[in-house]
Amino acid sequence: MNPLKLTLITALLLAGLAQADEPAPNADKRALNLAVQRDGQRNQSAAAAVSLAVGESAWVQAGVGQSRTRDAVSGTTYKPGQVSVGGGLAGKAWQASLNASQRRDGSALRQNDVAAALDWKPTDNVNVGIDATHRKARARGTVAASGGAATPVEQRVRGSGVGVHAAVAVTPRFTVYGATMRNHYTTTTTQTSSNGGLLAGVPLLQNRVSAINRDEAALDRSHQIGATWRVSERVALNGEVMQDKLHDGGSLRSLQMKAAIAAGAGWTVTPGVGRSRGPHGEGTNYGLLGASYAW
Repeated sequence: MNPLKLTLITALLLAGLAQADEPAPNADKRALNLAVQRDGQRNQSAAAAVSLAVGESAWVQAGVGQSRTRDAVSGTTYKPGQVSVGGGLAGKAWQASLNASQRRDGSALRQNDVAAALDWKPTDNVNVGIDATHRKARARGTVAASGGAATPVEQRVRGSGVGVHAAVAVTPRFTVYGATMRNHYTTTTTQTSSNGGLLAGVPLLQNRVSAINRDEAALDRSHQIGATWRVSERVALNGEVMQDKLHDGGSLRSLQMKAAIAAGAGWTVTPGVGRSRGPHGEGTNYGLLGASYAW
């Protein structure tokens, strides 16, 4: 055989073997994730999600969950359930995802969210991305009227937002990351009684915001910064700070620490603790526990 042809065939075979050894871009999307949270005010949440790889570049995902929150003003307890579906595509240095979710608690709350993200890895050590969200929500409750009487009201929130996020592996064991988001919402609140009229600035959705149900709040701005330190091949420590500006005024601040522990057989356990301070100045500690299984 011609030596040139033999060299070409050998090079093609080696290239094919090298590509066969590389994991598919969506190889890390086969996973089951479970998480529970609870704070000192007895607010709590539980969620489960599964993602499955489709072919070598796509994936689909679905999730369910439920939270329980006590309204700081009225004392009413809310228990919205959540369902979500989504999916995405991934390449060697990029990935795009789209996710839709709904939260519902009878007539008290109905919230629909759509979130999209696009990530790009210009180098092995750097990841940057953009985020976009859209929300349509409705909440019903009561507010104190003149004379102390409780007035039934309905609040509607609608808007969209854009943001950016980035992560940098400073060393093979230490990574820093951050994200910022800006949302533009319009809010209308009306009385639902027979003599109903337009009310202004009633923060119905904000009365029950906490770190546990942060995703239910209307946030004008969100900022997050954190770092992860891989202590060993089996343990990684993570700390992050979040600060949110609520649409009707006030802020939510949270600080949390987590540990990711490889438990073997594809399982990773993630315990954590945190402290948050809500829009009325109240502070509370909270705990979280997550578990994930990858195959």
